[in-house]
Amino acid sequence: MKLSAKQQQIVEHVDGAILVKAGPGSGKTRVLTERIKNLLCAKKRWKVLALTFSNMAAEEMRSRLENDPQVGEAIERVTIGTIHSFCLDIIQSRGYLIGLRPDISLFENENDRKAILRSVISEKADEAEFGMILQREEKPEIFLSRCLSMISEQKRSLISPDLCNVADPFPRIYQKYNNMLQNQNAMDFDDILFYAYRILAENLDVAKLYNSVYRYVCIDESQDLNNAQYSFIQAFCGSDYHNIMMVGDENQSIYAFNGSNSKYMSDLFVRDFHPTVYTLDENFRSAKQIIQFSNTLTGNTDDVSKYVFDGKLAVTVYDNEFTEAQAVRSTIENLIAQGHKDIENPLKYEDFAVIARNKYVFSQVENVFTDGNIPFFYKKTQSGITCETDYMVAFDLILRLMMNPMDLYHKQMLCKLVSQDIFAAENCSDTKSLIRQLLSNSRYSWMNSILPHISLDGVIDFDKIIGALKDNLPIDLTDDERYLLEKDINEWQKHWSRFKGHVARESRTLISFRNAISLGKTQEIDTETGVALLTAHMSKGLEFEVVFIIGLSEGTFPDYRAANSGGEAITQEKNNMYVAVTRAKRLCYLSYPQIKRMPWGSDKRQDPSRFIIQAPTSQ
Repeated sequence: MKLSAKQQQIVEHVDGAILVKAGPGSGKTRVLTERIKNLLCAKKRWKVLALTFSNMAAEEMRSRLENDPQVGEAIERVTIGTIHSFCLDIIQSRGYLIGLRPDISLFENENDRKAILRSVISEKADEAEFGMILQREEKPEIFLSRCLSMISEQKRSLISPDLCNVADPFPRIYQKYNNMLQNQNAMDFDDILFYAYRILAENLDVAKLYNSVYRYVCIDESQDLNNAQYSFIQAFCGSDYHNIMMVGDENQSIYAFNGSNSKYMSDLFVRDFHPTVYTLDENFRSAKQIIQFSNTLTGNTDDVSKYVFDGKLAVTVYDNEFTEAQAVRSTIENLIAQGHKDIENPLKYEDFAVIARNKYVFSQVENVFTDGNIPFFYKKTQSGITCETDYMVAFDLILRLMMNPMDLYHKQMLCKLVSQDIFAAENCSDTKSLIRQLLSNSRYSWMNSILPHISLDGVIDFDKIIGALKDNLPIDLTDDERYLLEKDINEWQKHWSRFKGHVARESRTLISFRNAISLGKTQEIDTETGVALLTAHMSKGLEFEVVFIIGLSEGTFPDYRAANSGGEAITQEKNNMYVAVTRAKRLCYLSYPQIKRMPWGSDKRQDPSRFIIQAPTSQ
């Protein structure tokens, strides 16, 4: 499809800061990709940095450019990735400037962070101080989660423990938590942005070096920036660099829980960089009925008569959650069998999505779909690898120790797993010797076969490591044990295959591989077939011919906590609703059950969500 005049103007914009406010279906991804292509194909061999908020978005952008014959070898001059992955690269190469080692480990797992915090609070020296706090807490796990949330909030605000202005004893807990990470040559997920910011802010020559490498920077989904991310961008750009492009939609800012705020795009970026502002407000994706309703959520008075596509958006009230789920199923079956006058092509299950505020709303839908043989899937959210067998848990711990011999926490985990005293191998000369001693005389001893193939001095051939595992499987495994173990091994092999497909041979180190897993860069892109079941947050960036938004009752969507709080919390919920509705291209069915069965067995009568009061009612 030919670019509009305004889209073409953005694509041809070369020098100077640029802000593109782009609504749903306005072609922002295409415009962003075309502009990058235009910069790459210019006579000058400029390099471009494109930062996104998800690996899926980065992969889509890369795929579009790689498949464009006009780009060709120029693809080598663009770096595409998430902000976190780019910051981690800076830490790996320049972390020494702020006292970090190149083999620093990432403790990305929530349970690992809780364990570190638990050990901080239970240290004998502070037992009287911190231990009493845990004793006073009815649910210590909730207290630990609250502490971690506080620490994350401080790091996102770029506040170090010594400047932390939170009620005592949290600053001391934060300090001890940080100290324990640093003593183990480790960092958590929030440290990635904090450390990268420090590297650039404290070393202006390094920032200038990156400026000289990348002539242009493009940032997608800029409405999701938080303080740490925007501060990092400022540090990257310094006072002289202005070839930065931000693209986003204020109405799709839905990550306030992570400190995100559209003000960084719409207010601070304008103040600090004085960009040329373009607005893409035409929706080329959705039917006019859907656009009209989405406008009521944002207060937009746009005339929808100019839009080409017709479709449907309507609210239906059902007796209970079961009849609501049955109606979704029967509508899908009828549309697949008979089609719809406003949809050109025959419909498949993959053309449908069911969206809800949270995953618990899907209970009846799952049952009804299963009974009716309707294929469905949940979109994957997790990164990393979940091992089903203790053997591969040990394997992961071995890799972590080989990467970082200072990692006391995971060393303790390995000792506990193999039933060894942590002091039993303290006199070993190196990490490999330590691991051999820990595994000896245990059912894990066969895993020593991988050690000759692990080296941090250069690249690794992980295929040889996988081969050593497969060639040395214990002979006394039951069929079930062997099945799960082989599945675990194959899962690691899949992650390695996806990793090496995007990384040059000389960069395939154990550390880079393990970090790629932690950041979700090796996660398989959803290939499941069937109807997608999505929370509002997970639906962002996707589109479907037909969307059902269920459970639209007050207290569910909006969430009861937001309904009680009001203010910014309700704005976030409204943005969630806006995102959900604008995933639909032609048909959008809104519904709620009048009666909800509570977990303890009683029935609760429900009122309709405030967001659907102005929506047309289904006839």
